[in-house]
Amino acid sequence: MVLLLRYYYIRNAGTNNDPAILKNSFSRQFYFFHPSHAVTPALFIAAGIFAVIITGANRQVISDKMLLPSGGTGGYMLWAESAVPVKEDLNGPGGKKEFGLEEEELKDLVFVQSARLSGDDASCLNLNHVSSPPILAVDPYAFISKGSFSFAATIRSNNDMNPWSFLESSPGPNTVYGIADQTVLQWGLKKKTGDTLIYRAENGQPLNIVICAGLKSSIFQGYLLIGQRQFTEYFPSISGSSVFLIDGKPELSEFYRNTLNERLSGYGFSAQDAGEKLSSFFQVTNTYLNVFAVFGALGMILGAAGLGFVLMRNYNLRRREFALMSATGFTQGRIRNLILKDQILILIWGVLSGTVSGLTATLPSLKSGSEMPWRVILIMIISIIAIGLISLRISVRSIRSSSLVSQLRKE
Repeated sequence: MVLLLRYYYIRNAGTNNDPAILKNSFSRQFYFFHPSHAVTPALFIAAGIFAVIITGANRQVISDKMLLPSGGTGGYMLWAESAVPVKEDLNGPGGKKEFGLEEEELKDLVFVQSARLSGDDASCLNLNHVSSPPILAVDPYAFISKGSFSFAATIRSNNDMNPWSFLESSPGPNTVYGIADQTVLQWGLKKKTGDTLIYRAENGQPLNIVICAGLKSSIFQGYLLIGQRQFTEYFPSISGSSVFLIDGKPELSEFYRNTLNERLSGYGFSAQDAGEKLSSFFQVTNTYLNVFAVFGALGMILGAAGLGFVLMRNYNLRRREFALMSATGFTQGRIRNLILKDQILILIWGVLSGTVSGLTATLPSLKSGSEMPWRVILIMIISIIAIGLISLRISVRSIRSSSLVSQLRKE
């Protein structure tokens, strides 16, 4: 769209000799020879607005896709943690009887239980670099059968096996496969798939954990996942489950949460909506993006104020032209309006170019459910236009006929 502005000024402006047209096209004659004086301010305004809109499009929100099995929640309703490990199998009759989960309303409850080895928080809630995140023991077949979670990166395999299946195999002595959230790998651990993390097993030997895959944004952010069998082999003293994924009837989610929190309260059990758990990881990212958007908007508003200096620069370059116009009958007000009209056109064209291109570029993100900071963007656009108009008004009022007369006398 910025190129259209250039085309608007150079189209026929230098070849049309009709006096009636020339009388009202002085600016187009000037910009025909100096198109950069119109294009550059519009380009900077458009680029700034485009950058702010693109930044807003990277905000992460919980969409319906996130709640599907392939999404960040793995298709599970609840995420729960306990301060004291639960040693009973909550899916079996013994565990259900122990905690009073035999009621008819609770028969559809399904648990995925994981033992946990403590470590440093590697999620985005911790901005420090870590080298040993907590380890979770997971049952990979529960995720394979449900089709849970998606992967951003995996190591190469000869038979295109499911990345979860790696957790049941061992590539060598004192070596196991592990899976982590891709965000944790890239920013928290500074690792990539194929790299190795070294832990100390309970037998005193080093335990090498080869990263075989990176999960897309998931509720496992901050954890390193290995198979249950390998976890028991290298950390036999850790028994019971401290992390739980829970599924059941969606309409009973609130009832499930309240019941489990009450009946397992002795274990420090705390269940929450899986979507809420996932969204908590987005808060840090979204906060940074909001800060960038706000500062970007402020920068654009200050930049719009600089249009007044652009107006004065163009006026100084065209002093001879305006002096001649004044001598041939153009009033001071008309000359001011000519200059002001040009700069307003550049301002509006820059705002439209940045807004349209930004929205076009972010259309796929909008369709996927991303949340745009519409209020910030709207306030920014209105403020840019308002500040720009005020700045141009103030600048154009500094133009005096006396200065044009002096210029003409010098000539």
